[in-house]
Amino acid sequence: MTLPLDGIKVLDLSRMLPGPYCTMILGDMGAEVIHVVDPNYAYSNPPPFHQKGRYRESAFNSILMRNKKSITLNLKKEKAREIFYELVKRADIILETFRPKVTNKLKIDYDTLSSINPSIIYCSLTGYGQDGPYEQLAGHDLNYISICGILDLNKDRRIETQPNRERKPIVPGIQAADIGGGLVSAIGILSAIIERAKNSERKGQYIDISMLDCVFSFMPMSAAYHFSQNLATLSLIQGDFPFYSVYKTKDNKYLSIGVIEIKFWNNLCEGLGLSDLKLKQFPQGLEKEEVFEKIQEKFLTKTQEEWLEHFKNFDTCIMPVKNFAEACDDSQIIARNMVVELDHPKLGKIKNIASPIKFSRTPLKIRSLPPKVGQHTKEILKTLNYSDEEIHKFKINGVI
Repeated sequence: MTLPLDGIKVLDLSRMLPGPYCTMILGDMGAEVIHVVDPNYAYSNPPPFHQKGRYRESAFNSILMRNKKSITLNLKKEKAREIFYELVKRADIILETFRPKVTNKLKIDYDTLSSINPSIIYCSLTGYGQDGPYEQLAGHDLNYISICGILDLNKDRRIETQPNRERKPIVPGIQAADIGGGLVSAIGILSAIIERAKNSERKGQYIDISMLDCVFSFMPMSAAYHFSQNLATLSLIQGDFPFYSVYKTKDNKYLSIGVIEIKFWNNLCEGLGLSDLKLKQFPQGLEKEEVFEKIQEKFLTKTQEEWLEHFKNFDTCIMPVKNFAEACDDSQIIARNMVVELDHPKLGKIKNIASPIKFSRTPLKIRSLPPKVGQHTKEILKTLNYSDEEIHKFKINGVI
């Protein structure tokens, strides 16, 4: 059985979360991903760790670095660049996450590498992109979502009886820009592969992905309000209305309610025994607070489990708020095989997150455990016809 990206070779120069998440997707789909690591990079083995006795291994890498090979190259050295250029001749895709202009200094920029291999697809994934006033600024996920408006949306709802209450933005629990940047990069790369197959010269191209651009594009609802010059400041799915919110239950747990459609709202009201609220899905002012309070008071009369059992008889959108450990035991997550167990030679059984892409004919799986940093250096250099003596000299001279 062949996988969708069998035969595609990827050189991954990325670090941290966004780039490795992108190449994890490509590796899951069958691409040969070679992670090129600076041997002096201090954060190659980030916490938390799987541990057994004195042996430990990054649990973070066990997810992001699966289905990959690893080679160490100090690209500041000319000989390392020569080796890298040999790899480029055989590659289809390069992904890098350096700050703009760094690749020019290292002589591994798109113009240089496309002159070596015109078919190369070269993706740069950065915080702010390759141009603009922020191009050279440092940043992380929180910075990108704060600029685009997402962080401003992520705060406690406004309470009509407390108009002066501070509504400080809340730091989200996931990295939307990092994961989003990785996903959009994967989409761009896959699209470029398709385009390359169509053009007669089989020429590759350069892809410029900005994480800020990505999260900015994730806001069609806010854009719709702004572009239509709608003066309303409340979004339907921002938690400002009773039909799209979170409520506490008797056992101090929570339920998420997402009943946008009128039929689901009506069924929710019936299930709660609050049929008088059916015409009050969009209350305003103080009436909105009354609706919130009535629904909350009702949910406090039963436990989370009791309400979930009760609402099996009503077609509406209600689900428990779970932590990640609870999510791993959720019957739907289990049914979708989203948590898999792997055999590790030193750790025994370890768990991993499966690919969410479910192909009918070429199912994806984790084919190899994450490599140690530089684990495949010698193997890869051998494919480039370097001798054992040359490889030994590379190590002595800090090339690998």
